[in-house]
Amino acid sequence: MARRLNRELFLLLGGTAALLMQVAHPLVAAGVEQHSNFQRDPIGRLRRTLNTTLAVVFAEPDAARAALRRIDLRHGSVRGSTMEGQAYDARDPALLLWVQATLVLTSLRLYEAVAGRLAPADREAYWQETRPIAQALGIPTALQPATLADLERYERLMLATAVRPDATSLRVARGVRRPFALIPTPFYWPSDALTAALIPPRLRAPLGLRYRGRERLFFAAVIAAVRIFRFALPPALTIVPQARRSAGSRSRGRRT
Repeated sequence: MARRLNRELFLLLGGTAALLMQVAHPLVAAGVEQHSNFQRDPIGRLRRTLNTTLAVVFAEPDAARAALRRIDLRHGSVRGSTMEGQAYDARDPALLLWVQATLVLTSLRLYEAVAGRLAPADREAYWQETRPIAQALGIPTALQPATLADLERYERLMLATAVRPDATSLRVARGVRRPFALIPTPFYWPSDALTAALIPPRLRAPLGLRYRGRERLFFAAVIAAVRIFRFALPPALTIVPQARRSAGSRSRGRRT
């Protein structure tokens, strides 16, 4: 199920929503603001992040383990304190779990918006297949929600307690939403509309997003277009390169 979902190129449309959910947590936002170069090199950072995370799902075991080590090494130096003096550490399992939850739930929701509701067993399998990856990233099994329903309850709890955007969250969120200062703000409306559709409603207003009639219509139009393009376009334009390479390797292995 992880490969079935994560092979879809359209899931990249949920990237901004997942990032905004992450930085809505003040400790995650502090780490990003103090240690990330996304504002100086947003495209390069996105490319490196995608290559690493997709390698975990689609690469051979040795390459996947190497990708996990790269993630852990990056996290090793990300520690410090917020403006209020609260300490953070990117290797903190509690912060890692929030980041992992945003990626899993955003991907699942966007996939189902396009492809339709998955069977309950398939939805559950997607989370269960992710749990060993989460453990390898430093999230103990005992800390992880045991089921997808537990993960969704965890998200609701976090949104009601720890995930309350502060001033740092808002600064970082503006950088996520407006990575290129030279592009006029109105040109970012399509991205904002799509993002507003995908993040939890209680985060929209604090992060400066609106989800009114025209945003809803735009989101519906995007989903309809993706459904058409997904079947009409060749795999090179709908499937991530890592998945295509993985499928090619398995096919060659069967022939030999």
